[in-house]
Amino acid sequence: MIEKDNALIAGILADAEAKAQNIISKAKDEAELIGKDGVKEAESALEAEERTCRFRLQQLELKEESAKRSIDRLAELRNMDSSYSLIMAEVDRRIAAMVKDGSIRKALVEWTVEAAIGLDRRKAVVSSSKDARVDETMLQEAAAIIKERTGAEIDLCLDEKLCSELGVVVSSEDGKVSYDNLLSVRKRRYLKDIRKIVQEENARQNSR
Repeated sequence: MIEKDNALIAGILADAEAKAQNIISKAKDEAELIGKDGVKEAESALEAEERTCRFRLQQLELKEESAKRSIDRLAELRNMDSSYSLIMAEVDRRIAAMVKDGSIRKALVEWTVEAAIGLDRRKAVVSSSKDARVDETMLQEAAAIIKERTGAEIDLCLDEKLCSELGVVVSSEDGKVSYDNLLSVRKRRYLKDIRKIVQEENARQNSR
C-alpha cells in the first residue's frame, strides 16, 4: 500500500514537474518573443522619428529657399525702382533742358498731332502750359502732318485756358471730350514699357 502511494506521489510529482518545465519553457519563449517585439517596436519608433526629422529638415530647407528667393526678389524690385526713378529723373532733366533751349517745340507739335488724331474730331481746341506754349504756327505744322499721315483735314485753334503742366490737351469744341497728352500722363502711359526695359537691363547686368 505504501509502495503504491509512493508510486502515485512520484507520478504526481513527475507530472507536476513536467508541467512546470513546460510552463517555464513557454514563458521563456514568450519572454524572448516579447523582447524581439520590444526591439522591433523600438526600431520602428526610431525609424518614425528619423522620418519626422527628415521631413522637418526638408520643410526648413524649403522655407529657407523661399525666404532667400523673397529677399532676392525684394532686392531686385528695389533695384528696379531705383533704376526707374533715375530714368524718370533723367527724362525730367532733359525735358527741362528742351524747354530752356526751345527744342521742346518739335515735341509739342508731335504731341499735338498724336492727341488730335486720337481725338478724331474735324475741329479741335489745343491747350498748352505757360512755360511751353503752342502757337498758331505750331498748329499749322500739326495740321499739315495730320493731313500727310491720315489724309484728314483738322481745324486746330488755341485754347485760352492754359494747362497746369507741360504738354498739350486737345479737346472738342464743346469741351465734352479731350485727349490728354500732358507730360505726366505720357510718362504713365509708357510706364509698362519703361519698366520692361529696366527689368531686361537689370537681368542682363545680373547675368554677367
